Amino acid sequence: MSENDKLSLAERLDIAIENLSVWHRVTLVMVIIGLLSLSVIISMSQYYFQQEINKHGHITETTDDKTGNVELSFIPNSEQVFSSESIVALYSTQIWLMASNGLVIGLLSFLFLWITYRGQSYKKELKTIENQLIRQSYLVNFETSIPEGATRIEKILNHSSLVFPELRSLLGRDKPEGKKLPYKTNQTIGNETVDIVVTTKKGDFIVKFFDNVSFKTMEQFAQALSKSNKTIFRVLCVAKNYDEELQSNQLSSLVQKLGLKYDMDLIFEEEQGYSMLWIN
Repeated sequence: MSENDKLSLAERLDIAIENLSVWHRVTLVMVIIGLLSLSVIISMSQYYFQQEINKHGHITETTDDKTGNVELSFIPNSEQVFSSESIVALYSTQIWLMASNGLVIGLLSFLFLWITYRGQSYKKELKTIENQLIRQSYLVNFETSIPEGATRIEKILNHSSLVFPELRSLLGRDKPEGKKLPYKTNQTIGNETVDIVVTTKKGDFIVKFFDNVSFKTMEQFAQALSKSNKTIFRVLCVAKNYDEELQSNQLSSLVQKLGLKYDMDLIFEEEQGYSMLWIN
């Protein structure tokens, strides 16, 4: 079995999203470098070519007395080294070279915009799939499993590490026996004290235990976290009871009213485990 097969689907998707982001950044850098290099080369060739022209004379427009056509002519400074026709041909080549430069820049700019659009589109699609899998994993682990651990902190963290790849990665691939998530307790964020903070690569994973939660309690808590200017990955509100208002069909609109900039989940803490009220 390969190392990749040992990973959960959510973990594999998380790695795929990260790889996609790396590919996207590398591609953009390559396009920018290519664009700048092309512009520098063509601009330098134009500069040196113009210098060479000026050594021997200059290009000017002349009118043919017979036909009245306006043509480009090379007026030499001294005895000609090259024929006038050759110089005019080289000058015309330079003009077409600069036109081609503009065309290439336009094409590369289109490529840049296309890669940006597609890269963001792929990333958004994969992120949506990951969120759906996390939701399913949430329901399976929190609704059907008995939490392991001696304390309520160990129980919620053990359950959470089964759901979120960001927490699982802190334990390592094989999760050595006895290894626990690195966490801090009783941390003050804003003017609120939270029970658990786990620092992940995406920000802080926060858990707050409540006895009873009303909408006002949840609103004050959410506002305090938002004012802290901390990078928050996810917040779990774990309570023994939620007010009837939060258990009604108004819950979705109430959560939207909070204007959260991070994900917040509402979880019932029961005697034998947990049940979900709201998954962001």
